[in-house]
Amino acid sequence: MHEQKSVTILGAGRSGLAAARVLHDLGAQVFVSDQASLSPSARRELLRLHIPFEENGHTDRAIAQAQLLVLSPGVSITAPIVQRARAQGIPVWGELELGYYLCPSEKIIAVTGTNGKSTTTKLIEGLLTHSGLRAISAGNIGTPLVARLREITPETIVVLEVSSFQLESIEKFRPAVAVLLNIAPNHLDRHGDFSNYARTKCRIFENQTEHDLLVLPRLLQLPVQPRSRVLYYDDLLPEFAHLRVSRHLKENAAAALAACRAFVPTMPPPSEELVCTVRLPHRQEFIAEIGGVQFYNDSKATTVHATLAALEAFAGPLVLIVGGRNKNLDFAPLAHALRSKEICEILLMGEAAPQIAQALEAAQITTFSFVRDFSEAVARALRYPGATCLLSPACASFDQFQSYEERGEAFRDAVLRRAVQLVPEEI
Repeated sequence: MHEQKSVTILGAGRSGLAAARVLHDLGAQVFVSDQASLSPSARRELLRLHIPFEENGHTDRAIAQAQLLVLSPGVSITAPIVQRARAQGIPVWGELELGYYLCPSEKIIAVTGTNGKSTTTKLIEGLLTHSGLRAISAGNIGTPLVARLREITPETIVVLEVSSFQLESIEKFRPAVAVLLNIAPNHLDRHGDFSNYARTKCRIFENQTEHDLLVLPRLLQLPVQPRSRVLYYDDLLPEFAHLRVSRHLKENAAAALAACRAFVPTMPPPSEELVCTVRLPHRQEFIAEIGGVQFYNDSKATTVHATLAALEAFAGPLVLIVGGRNKNLDFAPLAHALRSKEICEILLMGEAAPQIAQALEAAQITTFSFVRDFSEAVARALRYPGATCLLSPACASFDQFQSYEERGEAFRDAVLRRAVQLVPEEI
């Protein structure tokens, strides 16, 4: 990137804008193309930097002069514009590959998996920082790697959460430590089938050698065999027997410790306080107790696998809110698991509600109702004093919301509004 280069960035979201900023500062001729309308803030940013752009569709202008195409994670490698670029011999990188190319540090820990990525990433960062090392987290967790490059020195340990969307478009990305937490069906609407999704996840160790480390659970069946050294994080679980947290949080902590010991071999297991303080919003987050009903927000559970993990953490009578946009996932395992739970009522909402209802009926579960919104769901949950009401959707949010965060905030707002309504007036 030292010579002036013409680079087109597909997608003007957080990752795309960060890449545009960095490449512009390096002297590249940048062009941005977005399939949708640009947000007002994105338009202002590009105009301020004098970066030309197009919106509401990718045209041939995007690849007319391009010497490199950089994809935002939301842009699939099967998109027609990407295929045309490759047919013309234009290199195609994802934002992750670009960040790796420009990153001053080779001390990279990359974390992927269907569930638990963000929590494990923050745990690794917290453990390393607590040990006196310089560590920063980036990637799919919220801040793109390219946006943090100025903070990174050769001694910085870079902890990256990476998604299957990002791994689709790597070429030479090679983390010193790769963490593969689990693989369960997800994003089949993009990857086609589970086999392709699993192979994409395994790209996290594709370029590793025997000098690198792969951390994974012992029973995980890999479609591709690694060349790297392997460490099974569940072998460390006995060191976490003292923690009073859920099993899946112990597993995240064990994976984090295994990764950190590549840099600090004598690192002790984390305290319960540290493990609990990194719990992120929208992940089994307690909101309030109203009328004897405890409300929990697990909006981040966008897969069946994640909702099954949440169900293990809650005992006693349960009101479960599920639904949203299906990602071509099978709801039968969820219905089967619910047969052994003490269910007050299952509340279905969103596009996938009829599909989930079919799976429940096939499992001979009839204690479900359809609800229009969270206000109605909260009202129905209050019929069951002593129960836990858990939002754990097993679906994406994109039918009604822009993100799982927005969905979780909407649920929290509905709960807190109801709490205010039930506060007795002062006499």
